[in-house]
Amino acid sequence: MSSTKDEDSASLETNGTSKVYEPYHLDTTVEAHYSKSHQGSELLKIFSSAKDGHEFQTDYLPRAEAEHSLARRLTNNEGTQTESNYIASIKSTDQAQKSKNTSDLENQSESSNCDDKDPPKDEGFAWVVAVCAMLVEFCTWGSNAGYGVFLSYYISSGTFAGATQYDYALIGGMILCFAQFLAPVCVLCYRVFGPFYTTYFGIMLQTLGYLLASFATKRWQLYCTQGFLVGVSVSFVYLPATLMLSTWFEKRKATAMGIAVSGSGLGGVFFSLVVQKIMSETGDQKWALRMCAFVSGFVALIACSIMKPRNYKPLPLKVTLTKEFIFGNAKTIFSVSVFRDYALVLLGIWFGISVLGYMLVLFSISSYGISVGLSANQGSILTAVMNAGQVIGRPSCGFMADKFGRFNFTIINCLVVTVLILAFWINSTSFGALLAFSVIIGSTIGVGSLYCQSLASDILQDMENLPAAWSGLNIIVSFFCIGTEDIAFALKKDGAVNPYLHTQIFGGVCFFVSALLLCIMREKVVRKRIVASLDGDRKLHFEQSSLKRCLKGFSQAESELERIQMRIDRYELLTHHSSIKYYFIRMFYPMIV
Repeated sequence: MSSTKDEDSASLETNGTSKVYEPYHLDTTVEAHYSKSHQGSELLKIFSSAKDGHEFQTDYLPRAEAEHSLARRLTNNEGTQTESNYIASIKSTDQAQKSKNTSDLENQSESSNCDDKDPPKDEGFAWVVAVCAMLVEFCTWGSNAGYGVFLSYYISSGTFAGATQYDYALIGGMILCFAQFLAPVCVLCYRVFGPFYTTYFGIMLQTLGYLLASFATKRWQLYCTQGFLVGVSVSFVYLPATLMLSTWFEKRKATAMGIAVSGSGLGGVFFSLVVQKIMSETGDQKWALRMCAFVSGFVALIACSIMKPRNYKPLPLKVTLTKEFIFGNAKTIFSVSVFRDYALVLLGIWFGISVLGYMLVLFSISSYGISVGLSANQGSILTAVMNAGQVIGRPSCGFMADKFGRFNFTIINCLVVTVLILAFWINSTSFGALLAFSVIIGSTIGVGSLYCQSLASDILQDMENLPAAWSGLNIIVSFFCIGTEDIAFALKKDGAVNPYLHTQIFGGVCFFVSALLLCIMREKVVRKRIVASLDGDRKLHFEQSSLKRCLKGFSQAESELERIQMRIDRYELLTHHSSIKYYFIRMFYPMIV
């Protein structure tokens, strides 16, 4: 938090020459504000003159821009020469084949600079790819969102001898854990084996996982199938689709992303209702699991067979299976050094806590409904409605966050969810009240997966570290996912008037703590933006001073010079103080961030 004043003079390059301008320090007028008699008026000056809504937005990427930037870096789709370096290390006796490989690699690495020969972006087949990405989300995260219905049935029916509610809860946690933990590994497989082999491998695992789970008769068999196989498959199916989608859009990224993420909500609605219907008709879970296998496998296979990366030129395995290629890509995807930034560590903890709270509500809403007297069918409807709320809520929240600032909006979002859980959910005991709660909470609760990538881009100093940050964040959150519903059941008090009261309180506290962590991270980002703007304003002040000397008596130049000087004084006051008072001023400084 502490910083020192610049001791050296700065220089501005103009027409090849270096012009020296005086460094700005807090002058006697500004320092006079440090006295107690002027502190109140100075604070008033800071907040009343803060018009930073437009001053700091030159480097503020919309959420869609940040996430597509990450996707391009993960797929090396930015014209890098990495592949060309790898091909140089291949020693082949077949010179003709080597030349062909080199040409293919150079074409791929320069593909982003050859847009006139590529299929058009933002139109035509690009929208087919967006719909296919939505179907993939429908089959992966959507089918997993219906696990709450399976969970309620497993607990109430006692299907597997010796299994407790904690065993069934752990299976749901395993799916989320493996899906997040293996995401960086999936990206590496995407680079080495290509999108199609990676995706088809995931579809095969997911289909086998659900199908074999329908024949499971013992607890460990359910762990291995619906827990492990389905969990591993999720990343291998949805991640390649997301990366392929990013290559097709330039101006309509947000719209395409909104279409894609809506698939998880639609899938949650479909699988929740259909699974409950099949189980009530057949009397067990077997055909419900087989339905998940056939529907998710078939739809994902069709979608992944249609979609493809824009201007895709596959690299030969002779290149991608080399040690240099694998380790070179692994170095980009995995890097612990990026987490030396405490704000990024806090972001990982925030991501984990917010996902923990989200899964507590998603997997508990159906069981809670049954505990207050609702039928199993009504409980499944609550889960479906909560997922349906995400279809509209996630794109809408993303739009609002880009407009008012991601940190600003996410803090408010977390506080709203806290109030909804602690004030609304705890006091809801009728089907109508719980239905209303499910709609509202479904529209607002998915803050973790919605904002994490773009918040990381706001925190990072170097965007080249974004893939490593993304990988680390996924690994961190996976450890929070593994015991999510076990925590809910451990807090459950059987025989109480409201057996889920402690679970509900814990969920509300999760989002309140998330809001506090975001405030700490916001201070870091605000300070970074103010420091960057201060450097620019100092250079601009030097230019305006030169203009004023050339245009003596020109009132417009003098007025602009005074405005810049006032802003410099304000920014220096904000950044040159390490006291706790100015720490909180930066934390709540009115700007879009």
